[in-house]
Amino acid sequence: MSLPDILAEIHNRNKVSGPEPQEKQTFPARCHCGNIQFTVTLATSVLPLNAGICTCSLCRSSHGTLGSYHVSLPPGVAPEWTSNSINLSVYKTPGGGAGGHGQRLFCPTCGAHNGHYEPYISQWIVDYALFDGPVFWKLVAWAFPKSNGDGGLPSWLPGEKLLEFSPDYDVQPKYKLEIERDGGERLRAQCLCGGVSFTIPRPSDAVRKDAHMGRCISPSDPRKWKAFLDFCRDCRLVSSAYGVPWVLVPRAVLQPEVPSDLRIGTMKTYRSSENVTMGFCGRCGATVFAKDKARCPSERQDVLSTAVGILRAPEGAKAENWVTWRAGKPAWVEDAMKHDPEFVSAIVEGHRKWALDKYGEAPDFDIL
Repeated sequence: MSLPDILAEIHNRNKVSGPEPQEKQTFPARCHCGNIQFTVTLATSVLPLNAGICTCSLCRSSHGTLGSYHVSLPPGVAPEWTSNSINLSVYKTPGGGAGGHGQRLFCPTCGAHNGHYEPYISQWIVDYALFDGPVFWKLVAWAFPKSNGDGGLPSWLPGEKLLEFSPDYDVQPKYKLEIERDGGERLRAQCLCGGVSFTIPRPSDAVRKDAHMGRCISPSDPRKWKAFLDFCRDCRLVSSAYGVPWVLVPRAVLQPEVPSDLRIGTMKTYRSSENVTMGFCGRCGATVFAKDKARCPSERQDVLSTAVGILRAPEGAKAENWVTWRAGKPAWVEDAMKHDPEFVSAIVEGHRKWALDKYGEAPDFDIL
């Protein structure tokens, strides 16, 4: 299939409803804080809509996840805003062009991306992870799979026969590690706009000897940190993605220093629950941190969940030279199974199989 044909399929160009009257169904969506609320009303004759996951470096670093979960509304269909007012933050990717191409709309309170209007096709594209109701889409395509470098999220769904939109400019970014004066390696973590930027080191002896912070270190490789997928509803509604990828790192080792309130650079914070504070870039909307009181027994020992999507690892999106994935047991799977069991089951099983095939085990370690 040609690239234009793949785009037409992804964007539901042929999903045009017939003449009125016809049966329709309305689907509500919202971000975590409720500031963004909208519905889409679709003719049942065009369902399910085709959906895709874009794994380009721009989507990864603007969401903090391993991709953006998009569904294009059919021509002529637009979201209806239902929260009485429209209060959105807008970030335009440099070089995005005129007419709104490259704009990213997100909630200024909790950071959730809700989608955008794409002028070159005159259609709305929405983040389907914000819908709590019935699944009205079917995953049919990946976009920019080569950008991952190491396979990224698509490598965890190897059995799914999906279309691939991979133009000539679908290439892996050329990231480099940063080397300290003593020869120590540091990995850059940076959101899309660069407003939040810091580095992560290898685990040190001081971290290993600390009873609490040492629990962040991979049990199979002392030079790596623990990483895991989190499928909880709270994470889904603040990041607009399924299975938020986190790596556990002590706050004390980050450079430049990240204060205990997480406010570094353009960071904004949002309390998603009584014990959890999320940190996201107030300029581009990238999810950056989750701070759980249960993982912070003292200010010196704060452990932060850091979004893997903003890591600039030379080897690729999964940052395998820096983390060990808990592929045997992602977190809060039962939460997501209530929402989209078909996709969640596939990604959980694909994640486990990938680890078994590559490393001979699917770890199930403690994540604090």
